[in-house]
Amino acid sequence: MLGSRLLCLFNRHRPARETVAWNGHAFVGKCKRCDAEIRRRDEGGWRRQTATEEPIFKVQ
Repeated sequence: MLGSRLLCLFNRHRPARETVAWNGHAFVGKCKRCDAEIRRRDEGGWRRQTATEEPIFKVQ
C-alpha cells in the first residue's frame, strides 16, 4: 500500500474505473489510491489535473 501511494506523490495515478468518463476533451476520473482528480494524457498514463488545463467536470 505504501509503495503504491508513493507513486501518487510522483504523479503516477491509477483511475478508479467506475469514475472514468469522457468529458469531450479527455478521459477524466479519480485516482483509486489518493482520490485526486486525474486526466488521461494523450501519450498515455494518468496525471493530476493542472490549473492550466481546461476544468475537469465533477465526478460523482
